[in-house]
Amino acid sequence: MKTNLTFIIITACLTFAANELAAQEKKGGILHGRVEAVDGNTITVNYRRKSRPFTLHDKLTINYVSFLKAKKEIKPGFFVRAHVDSKGQCHQLWVTLPIPKENLKPSAKMLTMTAAELHKMADRNGDGEVSYVEYATAIYRSPKHGPVGFGKADRNKSGTLNLKEFTSKLEGIKWYRISRKTPAEWHAEADANSDGVLSKKEFVTFLGSTAHLDTFFKRADKDRSGDLSVADLAGFIDSILR
Repeated sequence: MKTNLTFIIITACLTFAANELAAQEKKGGILHGRVEAVDGNTITVNYRRKSRPFTLHDKLTINYVSFLKAKKEIKPGFFVRAHVDSKGQCHQLWVTLPIPKENLKPSAKMLTMTAAELHKMADRNGDGEVSYVEYATAIYRSPKHGPVGFGKADRNKSGTLNLKEFTSKLEGIKWYRISRKTPAEWHAEADANSDGVLSKKEFVTFLGSTAHLDTFFKRADKDRSGDLSVADLAGFIDSILR
């Protein structure tokens, strides 16, 4: 009897998960990832390790990010961010040239480099500007957020970031912002009541956002004390930077 009950519970959970996935696919949303195939107006993208096709709407807006002299087209291997409706049609699309797929983490040296040094490091062709591919290869990589953020940072719409634009963009990148101060300095700055620990509210001051707050706080609060010591914050910072 117990075995049958366990089987029923597992089956119900799997069915619920499958229905949830189907519902998410039906209502559309944002698809992002590497293009697997292009067949006329149908694009297939590898989204969360699953092939997801969508069609291009006849009034589609396409943003070719930092293509510069490259031909503006969509090919397998390129990366896209697509706003897809419940009918599987894309109304707004960001397209980028191929970028590395593996996770990108800053090196120990990068954590101590100035904005000007990082700009020079990322500028592989030495033209004094950083293209999207150079930026996504060396500084920050996100098929979902990267193309939009890069476009906003490109104030003069040149398709690249000069040092001033690049420096402004760096300020919004978590690893760069956090690495500018020591854990003790961050802790002291966020500890509004000077009691030696950070509450969840004070932790927000350090994060600069409430996004994923509960998850991040739980990750930092290893001893489940409900507040964060300098050591707790140092461990959390290390997990982000390393």
